[in-house]
Amino acid sequence: MATLRQACEALDDVLRLPPSSARGHAQRLRLAGLLPAAQGLPTQISSEHIAAILIAIAVGSPLIDDYLNLRPGTGGPTFGKVFASFVDKPNDLLEITIDTLAPGASVTFRGVDHGVQAISFYPPVPRPRPTFDRDVRLRPEIFIRLAAAIATAPEVRAGRPRLRERFTRI
Repeated sequence: MATLRQACEALDDVLRLPPSSARGHAQRLRLAGLLPAAQGLPTQISSEHIAAILIAIAVGSPLIDDYLNLRPGTGGPTFGKVFASFVDKPNDLLEITIDTLAPGASVTFRGVDHGVQAISFYPPVPRPRPTFDRDVRLRPEIFIRLAAAIATAPEVRAGRPRLRERFTRI
């Protein structure tokens, strides 16, 4: 996995966002307590954290606890876990749709029987919502390019660069 900085740079590149946009969302999630705060140490972040940053970018708000804890009507893992699994292995994903006005999402993917399956995630208590829809659709090419960028991220050393590397950059 990549560090937070590398993951944010990959998200900016894959989603074609202005530089440091994903980093701003990550900082807000860190202040909300959804991302680990490890100052000075370049630690790797998990796919759940990358999924949280993606949801925050799609929704436009750091208040994404409701989205991460959505459950499907048929039972099973939460939306945060399903989303993170497709960040790790996007091979069978067809589409993820996130409702940005009220917590709700759907995932369309290729099932184990090679047929198309869809799972809808919604809150246990219905909330009032406007009559219009505002959905964000995340296509599989986003996840494939993101997984490739995260897999090829170079390892980060802690501390100062080696003396030889400092003088060869000039």
